[in-house]
Amino acid sequence: MEEVRQQRGLAYSVYSFFAPYQEQGPFQIGLQTKKEQSEEALALTQKVLKEFVMHGPTDAELVAAKQNIIGSFPLRIDSNSKILTFLAMIGFYQLPLTYLNDYLEAVEAVTIEQIRQAFQRRIQPDAMVTVVVGAKE
Repeated sequence: MEEVRQQRGLAYSVYSFFAPYQEQGPFQIGLQTKKEQSEEALALTQKVLKEFVMHGPTDAELVAAKQNIIGSFPLRIDSNSKILTFLAMIGFYQLPLTYLNDYLEAVEAVTIEQIRQAFQRRIQPDAMVTVVVGAKE
C-alpha cells in the first residue's frame, strides 16, 4: 500500500491476504489501477513482494501492524455472530480453548525474523500466478 498507492499513486487500492484452510491456503495480492499504468503497478507490486519476502517488515511496519491487530480486536468479537465465527474456527482448526485469551499476547510476541521466515517458507514470488482483468481494446 505504502509503495504502490501512497508513494507512486499507481493504484486506487492495494491489499493482500492469506486465505487459511486446514491445508496450506493461497496468498493473494489485489490492486485496482488505470489500464495505462497496469504493467508498472504489477511490476512494482512484484518487486515489493520479493523485497518483503527477503527482508520482512521494518520495525515501524511491525509496530503499526501489531497496533492495528490488537487495537481492532475488540471489534472482531463484538457480537454473538462474530464470537460464533471464532468458536467455529477454534473447533475446525483444533485450536486450544484458550485461543481468544492467548491471541493478543501471541500477536505482541511476533518478531520480524519470524515473519520473514514464514514468508520465505510459504511465498515464492517468481512462481506466483498473475491474473489481469480489464476491458478489451
